[in-house]
Amino acid sequence: MYLIVTNNPMAAKEFAGQGEVRLYPEDTYREILVRARDLVYIGHRLCNHPLYGSLRPHETPYRTVVLSDRPQTPDEEECLIMSEAITRIDTFTPPDRAKMPQRILEDYQMIDCSLVRNTFAF
Repeated sequence: MYLIVTNNPMAAKEFAGQGEVRLYPEDTYREILVRARDLVYIGHRLCNHPLYGSLRPHETPYRTVVLSDRPQTPDEEECLIMSEAITRIDTFTPPDRAKMPQRILEDYQMIDCSLVRNTFAF
């Protein structure tokens, strides 16, 4: 089972059977990474990379991070991955969801889901 942290309502529905889903629909991409980072710092393991996919943070407002459901000893390398991911996205201007048409938001939600789906294929 997994711990899934997301701001994507479509991902929350689709992956509900994979473990605990924590949906934060008002969070930005960065805020989701900070929440995931905090969980990695207490020992949850990354199951997907926080910057997966070919969409840059300034292109999509959605992010889903899959973690182990139970914390272990924090992994130094994974803590570094999370910190570097947040530093990287801080160089981008995030998209404004309020200015995006609903159909475009749904497309970005679907893209996020399709990328995360591969995490559960193993």
